[in-house]
Order: sequence, then structure tokens, then C-alpha cells
Amino acid sequence: MMSAVDLALSVFVGWQLVWSLVAFVAIWHDKNLAASHRWRIPEDRLHGYEFWGGWLGSGLAQRLWRHKTYKESYQQVYKRTALIWLAACLIVLSVWIVSRLNA
Repeated sequence: MMSAVDLALSVFVGWQLVWSLVAFVAIWHDKNLAASHRWRIPEDRLHGYEFWGGWLGSGLAQRLWRHKTYKESYQQVYKRTALIWLAACLIVLSVWIVSRLNA
């Protein structure tokens, strides 16, 4: 049977995977809109996807399609969000490791 910590870790990872997919697709779509000179996805919405857990997917898409990588104001918000999520990941992983060592 799965422990509460294992379940929490699974939910945490699943949450980030779903939001990363959303953010990844949104960055790709925004890049395509920019290339065709159409209305773009607002940056606040893109940052919202990152805030809710899509930081990794957004970062991968930005690098893959070279989109928003040189816009300093965008990168400042993205990097702060990614740093917070990275810290959260380290905390969750630490709790999981400690629970495994104590099992």
C-alpha cells in the first residue's frame, strides 16, 4: 500500500507534469502566433501557467523555440517563479527521502 508521503509526492509530480504540458503548449502556440503577426497570449497568462506548476515545461519550450529568452522583464518573473518551485521540489524530495530512511 502506498504511504501518505508517496501519495503526496505522486500528486506533486503529477500536478507539475500537467501544468508543464499546458505551459509548454502555450509557449509553442504563442511563438506561432508571433510568427504569423497575430494577437498573442498575454504574458500574465503565461506566467500564471508557470506559477501553477508549469515552470519546467515553460522553460523547456522557451529554450526549444527560443521564445521569450531575451525579454528581460519576462525572464525576471520566470526565474523567480522557477526558483520558488525548485525550492519546493527540494523540500518535497527531502521529506520523501527522510520518510524512506525512517521506514
